[in-house]
Amino acid sequence: MDSRAASGGMARRTFLTASLSGIAAVALSSCTWPPPEPTPTRAATPSPIPGVPKPTAMERSRWADDPFARGAFSFDAVGSTPELREALGEPVSDRLVFAGEACSTDAPGTLQGARDSGLRAAAHVMRPGSPGERVAVIGAGVAGLTAARELLDAGYEVIVLEARDRIGGRVDTVEDPSGDGTAEFGAMFIGDDAGLELALTAAGVDVRPTPDSTLVRTLDGTAVEPSDAGWQAIAAAQAWAQGSSEDVSLATALATSGVLPLPDEPAADGTTPADWLRHSLASGVEPATGALPTTVSAQRFDAARAEASVAFVTGALSDWLTSLAEPLEVVLSSAVVRIAYDDERVGLRFDSGESLSADRAVVTVPLGVLQTDTIAFEPALPLLHQRAVATLGMGVVDTVRMRFDEAFWRSPAPATARPGDEPAEPPVFLSTVGGVPAVGLWIDVGVASGTGEPVLVGLIAAEQARRLEQVSDREFREAVLPGLAPFATAAG
Repeated sequence: MDSRAASGGMARRTFLTASLSGIAAVALSSCTWPPPEPTPTRAATPSPIPGVPKPTAMERSRWADDPFARGAFSFDAVGSTPELREALGEPVSDRLVFAGEACSTDAPGTLQGARDSGLRAAAHVMRPGSPGERVAVIGAGVAGLTAARELLDAGYEVIVLEARDRIGGRVDTVEDPSGDGTAEFGAMFIGDDAGLELALTAAGVDVRPTPDSTLVRTLDGTAVEPSDAGWQAIAAAQAWAQGSSEDVSLATALATSGVLPLPDEPAADGTTPADWLRHSLASGVEPATGALPTTVSAQRFDAARAEASVAFVTGALSDWLTSLAEPLEVVLSSAVVRIAYDDERVGLRFDSGESLSADRAVVTVPLGVLQTDTIAFEPALPLLHQRAVATLGMGVVDTVRMRFDEAFWRSPAPATARPGDEPAEPPVFLSTVGGVPAVGLWIDVGVASGTGEPVLVGLIAAEQARRLEQVSDREFREAVLPGLAPFATAAG
């Protein structure tokens, strides 16, 4: 089975689903976060999981381990503010401009946030610049290619420098090895953004409105109505945190505000408010941020941001990026390791030892890379830029794409259905309540895309993602497939 590095961007859709359904995610029945479960011991013959067949194909991402990403997307860690994101995107000496989803105050962690930041960066360059100047754009992702095209169209001499051997950055479209068409290993959904939708349409990239349909099952396979008890607890903790002059983590706010402990008396369906808080954290907060509640800002975590309508990308995002890059000079496999700048020029040095000079530069490397010593800046960046890089968080959300012979998780028509009834469309989003799953949320790609193909994509976030990146494909399957047992039990 293949393993691939992929892209982020899925968190917004994940959190929207949880928010609209009143559900969400993993763990916090006390003031401490439970550690990830240990890696399963490998047996000579793995025990079969009742009703869950072995996938016929599997591919997965490893964003934390990717040296050119170091994570999937940014999130608001404790101490983060919109002003820090805005400051990160401000020009330095009118020679350097940073761009990328981490610079977006409106839509961080999304395709539209990356695109908008690229447009703003180009405007920053053009304000003091003049057509004919040479501009180096570091990074051939959404932000970099957007900025580069704006500058090229305005008459600037543009060169795009990309460390990878492909364009796209954290957007990774691959040929589906087990079926027709392509598969996205990064962003799969887009938000309600007219400019982005227009750009995708112009590039021939189709999207499909996604119904807000979710299914939650208990560990024994019983379908349950999602409860908003978890989200209510989170909202109460955030309201308490807003009254404090000092930001704290979401976990601290839950523990200190008096919200916990939640009642442990089970409802008629067997679930408790504590179960739903764990669910809200695992299927909502974690995939939305790529981080544990112990690091997410209680003041800045924004549920309302997830309420925009979304659509599933049924085309290939690579077609859009290829159309942006077509007239550009793009140099691949060229990692920049040093950026020197003054009031007149910008000098770049590559890992090969070669160098390049430009009038100005747009830096679009991910926040996770900026947080390492991969690129040296001479002189050092202004203190506010340094503070933004150090304070903002870089989350990890990995995706696993599994193809099966049949969609065993799709329940048959209910016994109460009558002949001639319009069949109900299966849910797009699947999750379980009552445990701490390795996969916080499953997406039925066949339903989301309208193709019906038996493909699931799982979202694995935060420390679960970091842990599972280090295991073999066989160990990985053994860790994630048990999470599908409740759906196989119900369908069977």
